[in-house]
Amino acid sequence: MVFPSPRTGKRMGDCKKAWKTLMRKANIENFPWHDMKHDFASQLVMKCVDLNTVRELMGHADMKMTLRYAHLAPEAKVRAVGVLDGA
Repeated sequence: MVFPSPRTGKRMGDCKKAWKTLMRKANIENFPWHDMKHDFASQLVMKCVDLNTVRELMGHADMKMTLRYAHLAPEAKVRAVGVLDGA
């Protein structure tokens, strides 16, 4: 679990208040939560994590949303075709 509730120990359903408090205390402006989520997906794709796994981790119901990150791993196509060299 990434974000357990300090009160219940269960998964936090909404981190908005905690995020706003953290940003205020750190004196950081203009850094929305969505930017962290976008960076998370981008880093996964650039590390060659398959798109369906990224979709599941992001909670995307539809692959269309996840495909927005596909351009970050153009070498994945080369690697996929390279698998045939070993066949």
